[in-house]
Parts: sequence; C-alpha cells; structure tokens
Amino acid sequence: MLRCMTPDNDTIDRDTARRLIALRFYAGCGDSQTRFAQKYGFTVKQWNNFERGSPLSKEAAIQLVRKFPGLTLDWLHLGKPDGLPGTLRAELEAAGNALTSAEATKRGR
Repeated sequence: MLRCMTPDNDTIDRDTARRLIALRFYAGCGDSQTRFAQKYGFTVKQWNNFERGSPLSKEAAIQLVRKFPGLTLDWLHLGKPDGLPGTLRAELEAAGNALTSAEATKRGR
C-alpha cells in the first residue's frame, strides 16, 4: 500500500482514495462527488476528504459495506479483492482501469 507523508505529517492513503473514486464511478455517480455523498449518507466535505486521501473511518467503511452488497472492508482498506463477488470485483476493477486510462490521457496532454 502506497503511503506518503505531507509536510504536516498526515498520512495519506492514495490507494484507498483511488478505490473510493472507483466505487463512486461503479455506483453510477461519475464525476459527481456531491451526488455520491448525498446518495450514500456522507457530507460532500467528508467524501471529498476521503477521496483526497484522508483516512477512511471505521464508521464510513462500515456504512459503505452496508450500502454495497458484497463490498468488503478488506477491499476498502487493503485492496484485497479475494472476498468480493465475481461480478462486483470485475466491475470495480473496470472502474479502476478506466480511472487509470483517464489519468494517463490527462498526463499525455
């Protein structure tokens, strides 16, 4: 898991943040953090912070697991897809791959 330190010594978990962004796309909310946050019971500020790498709280992770059948804490926190149902796993991987492609396109401009 990739971690980096910011000047104020906060730990940022970029891998978890990427999985949360992939989850937002999987949920059909596309580029809208606001829509995802409102639909799944978070404030926009909370969700934005999670996607920017702030630690995902235990409560928030459990809330997501309850809202998305088959989602696991192991996937959210550690990126372990082993416990995900096959279809969910494939769709989350596809969302993650789409993000990677979009990022590569932005860098190529």
